[in-house]
Amino acid sequence: MKSSKITVKGVLLVLLVIGLLLTIGFKRGVKNEAHTVYQVYLDGEKIGLIANEQELFDKIDNEQENIKEEFDVDRVYPPEGLETKKYITYDENLKSVEEVYNTIEDKSTFTIPGYTIIIKPENEEEKPTYINVLNKDDVKPALMDAASAFINIDSLNNYINETQPEVKETGKTIESVYFDEKITVKENYLPVTADIITNKSDLTKFLLFGTLEKQDEYIVKDGDTVESVAYENQLSNEELLIANPNLSSVNSLLSEGQKLNIGLIDPLFTVVEETEVIEDVESTFNTVYEEDSNKYASESFVKQEGVNGVDRLTEKVQYKNGEIMTLVVSNTSQVSAPVDKVIVKGTKATKDYNFNYYPPAASGTDWGWPTISPYVITSHFGYRWGRLHAGIDISGSGFGSPIYSATDGVVTATFAGCENMGYYGNSCGGQFGNSITITSSTGLTIIYGHIKNNLLVSVGQTVTKGQPIGYMGNSGSSTGTHLHFEIRDAAGNKIDPCKGAYSC
Repeated sequence: MKSSKITVKGVLLVLLVIGLLLTIGFKRGVKNEAHTVYQVYLDGEKIGLIANEQELFDKIDNEQENIKEEFDVDRVYPPEGLETKKYITYDENLKSVEEVYNTIEDKSTFTIPGYTIIIKPENEEEKPTYINVLNKDDVKPALMDAASAFINIDSLNNYINETQPEVKETGKTIESVYFDEKITVKENYLPVTADIITNKSDLTKFLLFGTLEKQDEYIVKDGDTVESVAYENQLSNEELLIANPNLSSVNSLLSEGQKLNIGLIDPLFTVVEETEVIEDVESTFNTVYEEDSNKYASESFVKQEGVNGVDRLTEKVQYKNGEIMTLVVSNTSQVSAPVDKVIVKGTKATKDYNFNYYPPAASGTDWGWPTISPYVITSHFGYRWGRLHAGIDISGSGFGSPIYSATDGVVTATFAGCENMGYYGNSCGGQFGNSITITSSTGLTIIYGHIKNNLLVSVGQTVTKGQPIGYMGNSGSSTGTHLHFEIRDAAGNKIDPCKGAYSC
């Protein structure tokens, strides 16, 4: 009986030892088995090991129904800074997909597929502009719509489709259209918290104004015109029309109470249009005087009225965002010759007085044109880009062509320190570069700007109408060869030369 008990105890002990060994062996077997896991990084920081990366991506997508509805997309993606790396490891310290998702949601933002427009300026020192858009198909039409604010859309389409009509007498032919900036479109994943443009209309507005914020408005009053509203709000007519596409032209009728956008455009691009223009321009008649000894010096009469002639000019014109940068006359032909105005003036002295003859005054001042023909007024008096252009720009006569004093007067100021010409924004001489200021006998101040450096007059010198005073140049803050011609009254008020001095 004793031996039997030992045997039973022995058997139980053996079974216990075997059970322990099996248990220990099983656990060791599990610990030593290699597993495929994924280490998740967010902006370079480890945030946990997970067993299945696809489950994480699916959860990110499935939890973002509000984002899908807002942007009308089918799928939402992880943040841009999220990475996963596959490992084979024995480590069992895994996190749940839920834990990792919550960490990502707290620390970053999810993304959606889209595109980034990169507008790189011609000047490499300037920073590029980045615009996030949802649809690539909106980019080209929006750029076309924005460009058409400065180029007639029908002319632009004819140029693109090679269907421009042949110019038989006068007209315009577009030779090239391009952007000064390098514009590229890159496929991208866009953070949903970023500014993302979702439609063509908003993209066009952003390209023109640099913002989607609501622009200032003007309520039309009785008697308002496009021209008066533009001037009152320091806009050019063209800028007001661009900001209000519903207005077809400067002659569009306005109704009292109508709301107009008076935001100042700030284009993110520069569309360049190079054209050949054939146009007829007037050539001004001369006034000549004949003496009649049979009439008294106080007597005069018009023997023959003057008639302006017509010259046909072929011009190479470069526009940037609708503004003329350069204009060069490549050919001139005469359509009709001008006819001189002839005034007969008596020279016979009266019994008591000996009259000296002075040419008749026009609005208190006798005006002559300051350049040779042919010429083209490339920029009129008025606001542009938020600043008043306080004179007229006269081009087409050519670099180095003569400039004449428009009136009798005294030279009251000159500047001739600009040797280098041809660079837009050249600060030499300030706004006008090489310049001459002449004060007329009636107290008007006339400024001649952007002249070549070899001036023909000096301060204190008396000049007469038609006297050469300098040569056309491109000095100072100039966009190309032209004369800036400006008139100010005795109080310093700026006067439009085309309203009083000339009919232009």
